[in-house]
Amino acid sequence: MNSRRYEYVMDEAEIREFCLHAFLEQLKYSKKTGIRLLVILAAELLLIPETAALTVLLVIVMVAAVGIYNYAATSKLLRGQPGSVWIEDGKLRARRRDYGEISCRDIKLVRRTKRLLMMGYLQRAGRPAWFMIPLRSFRDMSEVDMFLAMLRNPAAQGNYYDQTSQYSAGVGEADPAGQENTGADSANRIGQNIETGSPREYLRFQFQLDGERWVRLQKGAADIVNGGSLGKTARLYGMLVLGCVMLAALVSVSCLVAKKFDWLIVGYSFALTILLILKLYYTDPEKRIRRQLLSPEAAARACGLWQISLTEEGVGLTMPADIKNVYLWTSLAWLVETEEAFYLFHKDKKHFVMIAKESFQSWDQVRFFHQMCADHGIQKAAPKKARYVPLWLLAALFVVCLLVLFGIAMVRAALTKKDGPGAVLGEVYERVSLEEQVEVLKSLGLHVPEETAASIRNSMVEYGMYDLVEESPYTWLLTDMGAPTYDEEWNVTGYADEVFWFDFEGFDISADYIDVLNGMLALSEGSCLDDVTDIQEDMSDADWEKGRGTVTVSLCWKEQIYLYDMEMYNDWIDSEVLGIFNPLLEQEGSQRYFYATGDNGQGAIVFFCTPEWAERFTQKTGLVLEKETTKADEVR
Repeated sequence: MNSRRYEYVMDEAEIREFCLHAFLEQLKYSKKTGIRLLVILAAELLLIPETAALTVLLVIVMVAAVGIYNYAATSKLLRGQPGSVWIEDGKLRARRRDYGEISCRDIKLVRRTKRLLMMGYLQRAGRPAWFMIPLRSFRDMSEVDMFLAMLRNPAAQGNYYDQTSQYSAGVGEADPAGQENTGADSANRIGQNIETGSPREYLRFQFQLDGERWVRLQKGAADIVNGGSLGKTARLYGMLVLGCVMLAALVSVSCLVAKKFDWLIVGYSFALTILLILKLYYTDPEKRIRRQLLSPEAAARACGLWQISLTEEGVGLTMPADIKNVYLWTSLAWLVETEEAFYLFHKDKKHFVMIAKESFQSWDQVRFFHQMCADHGIQKAAPKKARYVPLWLLAALFVVCLLVLFGIAMVRAALTKKDGPGAVLGEVYERVSLEEQVEVLKSLGLHVPEETAASIRNSMVEYGMYDLVEESPYTWLLTDMGAPTYDEEWNVTGYADEVFWFDFEGFDISADYIDVLNGMLALSEGSCLDDVTDIQEDMSDADWEKGRGTVTVSLCWKEQIYLYDMEMYNDWIDSEVLGIFNPLLEQEGSQRYFYATGDNGQGAIVFFCTPEWAERFTQKTGLVLEKETTKADEVR
């Protein structure tokens, strides 16, 4: 007596739901991969923090691409294909194209989604295989519960027959999905029915496999596919598409975030993509195959007696743990011979049947086997050598890649930022002629003295400074225009009224803060800062021997004393000094504030301007003006 058969064809919504849930379940078993990713991210954060964001993006793109690829492959397999699932004699049986069966006790995973009843088992450690029934095929949820009760306890099938015999079968489809190219894969179409009435049998083989032998035969099958013996596979095209998608996404997003095309980021993206593709597609699968035996269930299905039956219908396979499959002749496409075995490959190039050579009793059997395969249109293919990239080489290449990129980043940083603490960073710009620089500054309302332009022009000719001046545009002119004037004793005698420049490496740290603030006040003449008086420095908390400590800067404004603690770093000026006046201006609702940018060296270029002028200056020169704000540590 058979239990009720659930026959159906899955619709698009059910296929999408199955693909999504199967993919999410698979991610749950990727803990080791997640740990390795965290280690890589930690290394990147220490070396080049920006690359960590790219790695996260790469993983997101990779997961999305793999999910889409799996959906495309699985939906093609399921779409429009009728099938049936039922329980009989303590086994879950199913049919779709080919046939198979598995003991109910091996079904360890049961998931009930919105539209599906999904049932599966671990074909190897961390790799679930699924087959499913749409819930619409059941009369109601109570029938679903009865089916699951029978799955868990096949002895209860008598009650199940009584309660479900009155219902007619639905329409639908079932298929174990999510398998890959392994020995357990030949049982991945589990649950498919072996029709009543045995077809005529021509040959029968049997052989014993232990763990080591099973690994070798599985590796042989993987080498056949990876070596291209069966021609180019969808796996190869998937690799190319995945690589292109990942690279395009990384480059596009990184350039959008950085607002420029950065060859350093592009180079890292390319290297990371190549290494990941090599890891996914060109590493030796033997270690992964051996890991399958870590699962007791997978080991029980791998080690033991294997039986192969060649019938007029197809190739029957009985694996250890009493798992059975039948592949129709029309489903098989290639015959490949290696030193240890014959392999019959399915048309999908994933599933296969392996027959150990010692199971043949004579050369006549071998010739008859070849003739049967030829008569059913199975093509004989010669095995090609598979080539793999060692994991240690990939790890070494990744480390080298990180170190090279880190070195490039350090060289670039050395060329574009000043050496002291609190530095204002500069940028690298396109070449701009000195004449064009003068005209741009004039268009912004700045007065460029002729003697300044002439002095820089003479230096360009006399000392060959064309590259320095034209590749770091505007900074040389603004530095000269904003530098204070000094007497013979190096005392400040005057400040410019449009732009102020100073060097963060101070001349006399006990007076430098006073000079900087006075230079800024010269720019803001006529503003509320005219009331600032009595600027002083207190060096009592400075440790001259260690070059550390605190320099307390104080000033009087509107009858209040404001104190600011500046960090001491040898003779370097703390960049916090640039933000001292802006909070005072904000209290008065000023329209203009202090903005600063770097000079591509170790100095700062300061303006007293409106936000609109600062934005226009940045657009025309490429020098980014930033508004600093420093709150007083104490107000008396």
